[in-house]
Amino acid sequence: MERFDVFVVGGGAAGSEVAFRLSEHGGLRVALAEREGLGGECNLWGCVPTKALLRSAAIAAAARDAERFGVRTGPVTIDLRAIQRRAREVIEAQSGEGAAPFERIGVRVFLQEARLVAPGRIELADGTVVAADAVVLATGTRPVLPPIPGLADGPVWTNREAIWEPDAPPTSLAILGAGAIGLEFAQFYARMGTRVTVLEALPRVAPAEDEAVSAVVREALEAEGVRAVVGARVAAARWNEGAWRLELDGAPPVVAERLLAATGRRPTFEGHDLAAVGLELDERGRPIVTETLRTTAERVWVAGDATGELLFTHVANHEAQVVVDDLLGRPRPRDLRVVPRVTFTDPEIASVGLTEQQAREQGRDLLVAELAMADNERAQIDGRTRGLVKLVADRATGELLGGHVVAAEAGAMIHEVVAAMAGGTPPRVLADAIHAYPTLSESLKGAFGALAAELA
Repeated sequence: MERFDVFVVGGGAAGSEVAFRLSEHGGLRVALAEREGLGGECNLWGCVPTKALLRSAAIAAAARDAERFGVRTGPVTIDLRAIQRRAREVIEAQSGEGAAPFERIGVRVFLQEARLVAPGRIELADGTVVAADAVVLATGTRPVLPPIPGLADGPVWTNREAIWEPDAPPTSLAILGAGAIGLEFAQFYARMGTRVTVLEALPRVAPAEDEAVSAVVREALEAEGVRAVVGARVAAARWNEGAWRLELDGAPPVVAERLLAATGRRPTFEGHDLAAVGLELDERGRPIVTETLRTTAERVWVAGDATGELLFTHVANHEAQVVVDDLLGRPRPRDLRVVPRVTFTDPEIASVGLTEQQAREQGRDLLVAELAMADNERAQIDGRTRGLVKLVADRATGELLGGHVVAAEAGAMIHEVVAAMAGGTPPRVLADAIHAYPTLSESLKGAFGALAAELA
């Protein structure tokens, strides 16, 4: 029986990072198994292709808006297959070598399903059984469909089908869920010419974000023709003659050619004999882990989306490094105190830390600074004035608790707030720092200045 020091199941962001990091230390026999495609959900069906699609949508929107800037173009037409081809080219540029990069550094790659069947035992799809002193499960997540009667009776899109399936944009699209995935696809398809309705069970779109952020984002999407129905309870779904009919409690039904479910994801451990190895899950199907991501099973770790917690590639990379350090005998706890998140709508949504509501629920006495992007000269120059910068701080200590940006470059801007929170930097330091003119970052300088003035 072939034996490995570490066997990694899952070749996405977390699993790949574990394999690469372990290979740097030499002397370890490392194996990596992936059943679908190296690169994982983010690279093949999530982050990378969706951002490529959104880039095409942004260019289409800019072309339609060109006359405002004194530029006249002809009618804008959409070639969805060409957009998809470019997305595939971007993916190919990132992961086109397949297993070769791993094999060059001595990692054994199995491009097939691998199942944890007993302590230290992995069974491959071809029937081969291998032994491992340690196992890392980086098995990712799968979409969760809401328990709506009739939903299983027709073709429901997840992010995968929404990216790759259609030859042309549908005439109409209903989206269940107004989180990051739902909002990104809503704007993409609206810019492709589709009539889009977003249904959100909670009272506002982008429900995980600050209330001020949600209001601005809803306004931006509705300006592009996206219809948002919040507090929406779907009583039943019916698929008939090529269309969906969604019955809503207390509201008119929604009829659409296609239906996308963007209502969450959960860890996937299908096929693994968790009972045989002693790996316990909580009531939400998430593995019970220590601060170093050890599970309740001896010598089994979990990393990345499979933890069921913060489903971000940058978090997966951090967790992979935590697992590697523990495997190498230098344990350190996972640190998720300052984790930025970005939704790549236009304008972008970027946040870190607590919302104002979350901070108040903790009983904090707050200072809040909020500036409109319309007051920023660069935003005026670019003709993209919708957005805001909002900072939340503790009045007693001056500690920065959270930052929220809605702007054209919010994903880049938020990292000034990330650095300030990670370093415990007082608002006065950021307020006094020279920021280049004319840039969107001047709005952050202004917000830090407003906090500093109150703290003086």
